Amino acid sequence: MKPQLPRPARRATAGSAARIAARGAALAAAVVAAFGAAGGAASLAGCADGLSGPAAGATSLEDPAGAHDPTLIERDGLFHVFATGQGVQHLRSTDGRRWQRLAPVFSEAPAWWAQAVPAHRGLDVWAPKVFALKGRYWLLYSISTFGKNRSAIGLASSDSLDGPWRDEGPMVKSVDTDDFNAIDPDLFVDAKDGGGDGRMWLSYGSFWGGLRVVEFDPATMRPTGPTRFVARNKGGIEAPTIVRRGEWIYLFVSHDLCCRGTASTYNIRVGRARSAEGPFLDRNGRDLMDGGGTLVERGAGRWIGPGHQDVWGRWIVRHAYDAEDGGKPKLRFDELRWTEDGWPRL
Repeated sequence: MKPQLPRPARRATAGSAARIAARGAALAAAVVAAFGAAGGAASLAGCADGLSGPAAGATSLEDPAGAHDPTLIERDGLFHVFATGQGVQHLRSTDGRRWQRLAPVFSEAPAWWAQAVPAHRGLDVWAPKVFALKGRYWLLYSISTFGKNRSAIGLASSDSLDGPWRDEGPMVKSVDTDDFNAIDPDLFVDAKDGGGDGRMWLSYGSFWGGLRVVEFDPATMRPTGPTRFVARNKGGIEAPTIVRRGEWIYLFVSHDLCCRGTASTYNIRVGRARSAEGPFLDRNGRDLMDGGGTLVERGAGRWIGPGHQDVWGRWIVRHAYDAEDGGKPKLRFDELRWTEDGWPRL
């Protein structure tokens, strides 16, 4: 069921749309600065534009690597990060510090993109989520346009993290009459060997009514059943990441505004619950639906506006804006630690 939230029933407020549009313009500028005119030759209308990799092979090592909205997986002693960018950016590392930029996931747009988001252009792809299931690798990703919630979450799969990737079509769509935005997907497997029940959950969302969660059917590789909101924040909220640790399920989120270089206010928050459907409460008992969230990381010093996190095992990745390099978005990779009473920290 879809709860009614105290917000305009049919579309984002003008302030919300303006914040999202500002996100795009600021990121576009940061991306061009980070990767140069050649890397940013595509139209800079969207979040992914300008982040581009080689047509084939690998580039020289980057330390730290330019990246936005990263997702992480580790296989055979190698870390793989996929990130917002032209065709979905792919980086690989042996140590989590020095990264090679590989060929992107998509070299041409699947036909359904134009129908789902008519204003979408080129290979502008946002906020992927990588996971392994049923002997294959899977990649959730988003397409959208700034200031609007005409968006879609797609799925691709491959036998190898190095591709080639096959598009599997749309998962979730939103239009301007919806009270949610179908971007920033995450997939949580509540594994039995980790204390869970084996069920799977898709979460997603950005601004509008907040972040949503719905059960995911591994047989069809599609969401199933009712969808509910689990977190929101008046100043902006995006990028859900759900993980289990012991008896608790943790929801990491990004509050406030990204994509303004060193003026970004992004910060990472967390709540926990006994169920993937919530309610998620912070350390003080405040519900994330009421703007709660225990602080995990806020920008300071060189690294400003950390956010759009992903957690893989004991590792956390996110992007932040480099104050020593003109506010360019860079990949941050660290071990996630835990307090004695079960709260994550860096």
